[in-house]
Amino acid sequence: MGKVLLYASIAVTFATAALGFINKGKLTSTKDELASAQQQAQQKTAAIEKAQVELKKANATAETATTEKAQAVAEAEAAKTALEKAKKDSADLEAQIKAKTDEATKLAADLEEAKAKATAPTTDTAKPAGPSAEDQAKMAEQETLITKLQGDLESSRTQLEGLRKEKQDRLALKMRNGLEGRILAVNQAWNFVVLNLGDKNGVVGNAEMLIKRGNQLVGKVRVTSVEPSTSIADIVASSVPRGVSIQPGDNVIYQATAE
Repeated sequence: MGKVLLYASIAVTFATAALGFINKGKLTSTKDELASAQQQAQQKTAAIEKAQVELKKANATAETATTEKAQAVAEAEAAKTALEKAKKDSADLEAQIKAKTDEATKLAADLEEAKAKATAPTTDTAKPAGPSAEDQAKMAEQETLITKLQGDLESSRTQLEGLRKEKQDRLALKMRNGLEGRILAVNQAWNFVVLNLGDKNGVVGNAEMLIKRGNQLVGKVRVTSVEPSTSIADIVASSVPRGVSIQPGDNVIYQATAE
């Protein structure tokens, strides 16, 4: 009986030792797996934090780009409005010149007619020949008005010549052949674009530039207004193929025609 208990005690001891060894191995393995999982979690956390930082940067860049684009479009619309006003002012000035010329011509004719009547011989021998005081006053008033109209007319012609000379001076400038840029914004409603090229790049008004997307020609634009760093250009509608639309990011290039 004592031997049986002894053997049983030894067996229990060995079993306990074996179980302890097994448990120790599992514990070590579990610790290793836990450490590996923690390391992976830290790496993922770092990756997430890095991604969040990059996302914030991307959002900030996008917001800046959106703001700059909106500002460029607003400036372009303002410049477009100013250009339309300048064209209207020029047309109004020409209309004023014509109206004043017509008025001055009519007054001159009226004055000559009044002088002719005043100096015409009279059949009444009781009255001396020559214009009356009333006729003289009217003629003097007409001469004053004609002089004023002629002065206004000359001033208007000077202003118009100044506008024409400025336009001719701008057109006389030469753009560098091969000048390249890109489209910053497109206004489909008004059919114009904003370019990242301006006066400092040598852009001049009324110049035509090709629009390219990769190696494909997708249309033309004609410069209508030039600022220091940007310019506005109308899309030449007839140059854009059917189904194609001009997009921000499209390239523009100036190619001088052979003279």
